[in-house]
Parts: sequence; structure tokens; C-alpha cells
Amino acid sequence: MILEKERFGDTPSPVLGATAPKNPVSLHSIAGSCDIIEDNLPEEHMSLTLIDRFHPDLRQKQQAAIDAGHIRKLDELDLLDQQRLYSLARLSVLTLGIGTLFFAGLNIAAYYWQRHTLIPGITGWGFFIWLLLNCLSYVVILPLHEVIHGLAFAFWGGKPYYGARLPFVLYCSTKGQLFRRNQYLVVGLAPLVVITLAGIVFTLLAPALAAYTLFGTIGNFSGAAGDVWMALRLLRQPDSVLAEDTEVGYRLWEIQNSPELNSPDRNEQDAEL
Repeated sequence: MILEKERFGDTPSPVLGATAPKNPVSLHSIAGSCDIIEDNLPEEHMSLTLIDRFHPDLRQKQQAAIDAGHIRKLDELDLLDQQRLYSLARLSVLTLGIGTLFFAGLNIAAYYWQRHTLIPGITGWGFFIWLLLNCLSYVVILPLHEVIHGLAFAFWGGKPYYGARLPFVLYCSTKGQLFRRNQYLVVGLAPLVVITLAGIVFTLLAPALAAYTLFGTIGNFSGAAGDVWMALRLLRQPDSVLAEDTEVGYRLWEIQNSPELNSPDRNEQDAEL
């Protein structure tokens, strides 16, 4: 069938051999209507995917609700917002002080416990090597911190990617993927917990060598200030919320009541979370 693009009156149609309506629908009006429908659809809802490898049945039902638009945004956090950077910097300085006192004190105590003497002073080339290796440990810790974030994302079933905001920010994120609140808390705090525990064990076993990695362990502790900030804010939300990671923070979503979730086994599946 060939559709005519021009408007025409009550005249026989050369194509269909019938009387055409006075106000036929043109291709332009059809296309325009489609554009309006597409513009009104919540694009951010259409691109969200719920991640949960351990509860596939519940994930499928909730994904259907998300696809149907039964979801609303509760909160959004941008750690690089100018109004928030000052508070974040203060928290980072605080954690830097706590980390320095803790790891330096632990290193001295562990060395004394093993050698029954205090750590000897480092001078000359010894100090230069100590400083160089400590700086190198800090540089290594930065990408390692993000790799641990990525491994935690992958553990829940997510697909992370990595990037950098020069000159000093590395990040690991997931695009359009939703995680349950408690799962996202694990992702956020994993580098702080893993590297801190590894640093403690290393210091207790080999305090002389651990002295050359102090900048790395302390830097990771201080650099996790943003992760701690997000975790404290997340804990104010109910555990039913869904978190979408962004390169500078997160968005929180809530699934609203919908037919897709009204099933007899819903309560049993929720109890498993």
C-alpha cells in the first residue's frame, strides 16, 4: 500500500479508488505522534537493569516492574559537588590522621614485639629508598582499590568498567545497573575492609617490611572517605532500596507497588534477602 503524504479533500483516491477523508493522517503526523510518545517515556527507567545472581525469581519479577515504569528515584549523591567537597575533605583529613596513628603505632608495636627494640632511625640513602618505596606503594594502591570495587560488583553479577578523572581521581562504576542496598554497601566498603585487614596482617607478620608500605595502607584508609560517606548515607535508607552507581556517586531507586510483585511466594523470597 502506498500512503500519500499530502492532505486532500473529498476526492477519489488515485491509490485506493475510494473517497478519502477530509483530514487524513499523514506520515508526518504519525511520526510526530511517535516522537511525542518516545519523549514522554522515562528513558532512565528503560535502561535500568536489576542485578542479583542469588535471587533470580525475585529479580525477574522486579525487573518486570522496572520495565513497566513502577519505579521512582529517591535520592542522588554527587561526591564532587562543590558544596560537598569541603565536608568530604574534612572527613578525608580525619581518616588520614586516624590511619596514620593506627598503622604507624601498630608498626612500631609489632617491631618492638618481634625485635624487643624500637625501629632504628633511617638516614641518607636508606631514607630515600624508604620514601620512594612508600610513594610507589601509594601509587599501586590507587588502582588496586578500584579493582576490588570491580570484583565486588562482579561477585553480585554486575559488569564494571574503569576510568579516570584526571589529575587525581580513579573510579570503578557500572552503567544502568541496580544493586540492592546491602549488596551496594559491600561493594562500597570492600576496598577499605580488604586492604586494611591485609595491611594489619602484613604489619604483624613483617613490621620491618611493612614500614615501606605505610603510605599505601594509610592512603587507602584516607582515600576511602568517599566510600564511608556513601555508606553512612545509605544506612539511613530502608534495605529495600536499589542503588545505581555513577562515576561520582549513586542514585537510589524504589520499586512501587505493581501487579508484577503481587505473588504468593513474594514474602518467602523477601525473607531470603
